[in-house]
Amino acid sequence: MKKLILSVVSLLTIGIVAATTVPAAYADTSGSAEAHVYATVNPNIAVGVLTPIVNAGTVQMGDFNAVIGFRVDANKEDVNLSVCASELYKGDDPTNPSVAPIPLNLSAGVPINPTDASPMAGVSNVAIYSGGPCSIGAYPGLATNQIHFESSQNGHFSQDVYITVTWNQGDPEKPMGEYSGKVKFIAMLVP
Repeated sequence: MKKLILSVVSLLTIGIVAATTVPAAYADTSGSAEAHVYATVNPNIAVGVLTPIVNAGTVQMGDFNAVIGFRVDANKEDVNLSVCASELYKGDDPTNPSVAPIPLNLSAGVPINPTDASPMAGVSNVAIYSGGPCSIGAYPGLATNQIHFESSQNGHFSQDVYITVTWNQGDPEKPMGEYSGKVKFIAMLVP
């Protein structure tokens, strides 16, 4: 009798376990689900120089300049452009105190000429040296103001930009030789 009761209890236990572990329905032969995927393109800007070494020519006395080309690629159509320029140092040595550098012509400013953009709000394209001191590596310089330009392109700013920096050789006894310095062009996305 005891053996019979144990068998009944075992069968009931198997039945309860079978009833509580119901398998997934297999009536469907296929299924699907979908998700909505999105991504955001962040603001982006890249700046390069067209000619990294620029020969400003020869000079005896007076003003002379260098036209320097840069490339700007941005995924917005308006950018702020400015310049940091140094004086020109004999022997490319900004720490040499024995020969005075050739100074920037501050009154000339720095004309900024993009190929397919214009300054906004009717302002001039000539940046003025009002940004205070700046540096380009070991070269101390002066910074210009920022000018807000808008591209004529469709929703982006991808074009060459030419700037003209002017120096003034006003010393008739300036030691002959090569004088050099650096110019940095800065392009920033407008927030």
